[in-house]
Amino acid sequence: MVYYRVVSTKLTEEEHSRLLDVCNVIGCNSSTLIRDSILKIINVEQKTEKREFNPMRKFAELNAKSQLEKKEIPVGLADLLGINEIK
Repeated sequence: MVYYRVVSTKLTEEEHSRLLDVCNVIGCNSSTLIRDSILKIINVEQKTEKREFNPMRKFAELNAKSQLEKKEIPVGLADLLGINEIK
């Protein structure tokens, strides 16, 4: 049997809006984005592979496609998500 634990944080209204904007861009809900982001950090620290859906990678792919079409980068969004590391 698997037991789940809840992790929470407080965000300002602006931070929460930015979170929801990113979720809309990559097509997932905030819980999935937060969970996968946490697991990505944990997996990197533990040097394990990630086998689940990776919204960070999906965003990077969408952002790269958008850059080719528009030739512009959303200011600070790549840094906020840390997608510059994703290859």
